[in-house]
Amino acid sequence: METLSPRPRDSSRWRWSYVTWLSQFTHQNQKDDSNQPILIPDLVRSILERLSFVDFHRARCISSVWYTTSESSFIRVTNPTTPWLIFFPSQHVENNYNISCKLYDPHENKTYIVRGCLGFDLSRSRCLASSGSWFLMLESSTKFHLLNMFTRVRITLPALELTDGSDVENAVLWVDEERKDYLVVWNIASNFAYHKKGDNSWKRFEPLKNQGCIIDMVFKESKLYLLSSVTRDVTVLDFSGNDSPVECATFPFNRYDDYPYLIGKGHYKLAVTLSGEVLIIIVELDQRQYLRTAVYKIDPKSSEWRRIKSLEGETLLFDLGLTVAAKVMKNCIYFGNDQFDRNNGISLCDDYNYNRIRIYHVRTGFVFQVFEHLTAFSTILFKDARWFLPTFGLKWLL
Repeated sequence: METLSPRPRDSSRWRWSYVTWLSQFTHQNQKDDSNQPILIPDLVRSILERLSFVDFHRARCISSVWYTTSESSFIRVTNPTTPWLIFFPSQHVENNYNISCKLYDPHENKTYIVRGCLGFDLSRSRCLASSGSWFLMLESSTKFHLLNMFTRVRITLPALELTDGSDVENAVLWVDEERKDYLVVWNIASNFAYHKKGDNSWKRFEPLKNQGCIIDMVFKESKLYLLSSVTRDVTVLDFSGNDSPVECATFPFNRYDDYPYLIGKGHYKLAVTLSGEVLIIIVELDQRQYLRTAVYKIDPKSSEWRRIKSLEGETLLFDLGLTVAAKVMKNCIYFGNDQFDRNNGISLCDDYNYNRIRIYHVRTGFVFQVFEHLTAFSTILFKDARWFLPTFGLKWLL
């Protein structure tokens, strides 16, 4: 298990000792001789090319020289192609280890502990949404933060002004690493508001009428997809303009004949594929921990829903409501802690020590991987777990 701290230590001490020495040597030569040849960047490049994904990100934070060298076209360190897990600590357990959260890379089977202060108490905050390595955190029901868990960059958003004590029910986050742009949308009952980079306050809007509350929403490519609690209609809003979002499509959900045991009592989830196809997933987890799932896809031409048994080689991150390209674990759904449990502060393990973190295969209908070892016998009780796909863009630090 490794530690991600302001100046992290790698399990391979010689590697980071050399990185530290080389960074000091770089700064010393910069001070002593402005005409120093490009030997030092070459040495930096040589080290960076040998580092793992996480170590590469750590090293390029050392200085502008290291970052500039890391941007070289000769270095090919890519983002992970498989999802990671993030665990948020519970406020009910005394934290004697200064742990902010825990990260897990299932592909490398590595666990990372994030230590140190991140600018606010993570255990008393709720994670509402994520985008890449960015997380939307709500502190004390009024304060919003955007937090990058790897770079520790934190962006404070305008405070939420509500007087009735309501909690945010749904939220989405979109971050553009290249343009350093972002968008946040939250929902409480029939109330909606959004905030873009550069705005001074939240902008309210009313997208739906006579459709009840929203049970889920997803954001992809300038479009916000909303799933109604009453009609189960999917409404699409376009955010590409400078004015308020505009409704551009509606897809009524009209499949009530298949799997009647799921219709009406299962949990409904909205999702969007890489190609922009809209999905509705109905999930029920019974007392025996048996998972029953039905996945429906809309035909945009006929507006008819049909049940599917394949995600066409993609993988669905249930929390995000988005599919991602998959080289392994194709046609799978990655489940973390469900929305009801996380909003009510329920532990990741129930009274029978069943872990809710699992991977489900759509075609076979079986759960084929669980992660009990991540929560069992833990020194800290984690209140929430989410799958996310890390992306590293250091331009936010410049």
